Amino acid sequence: MSPKATGMSNQKVSAAFTAVIEKIGRDNLSEILMNWNDSELNEDGNKIIMYPGRDRQWSRGKDGGKVTVSKREFFTWLYSDEPFDEKRLDQSAEWISKIEETKRAAGF
Repeated sequence: MSPKATGMSNQKVSAAFTAVIEKIGRDNLSEILMNWNDSELNEDGNKIIMYPGRDRQWSRGKDGGKVTVSKREFFTWLYSDEPFDEKRLDQSAEWISKIEETKRAAGF
């Protein structure tokens, strides 16, 4: 786990997530979440949700349903090298800028 998010209380992680939404905007965060693990914000914008399964839009059976993803897990990914994995994600200047801006907004 990222040393930046490891020792933080749940309240601080939640506050950092709220700060990210306020500073970079819901649309930018939604794009990052989708590229991370096909997750998205819930309607209220206070949880990360994911619909596992082959067809996330329609599958609600055994592999489907809604799963909540932890904000700490998101920050662990954000502060790792994974957002800069050229094999998995586009490394355009715009993407790198969004990741760096999100890190600054979190304030760790």
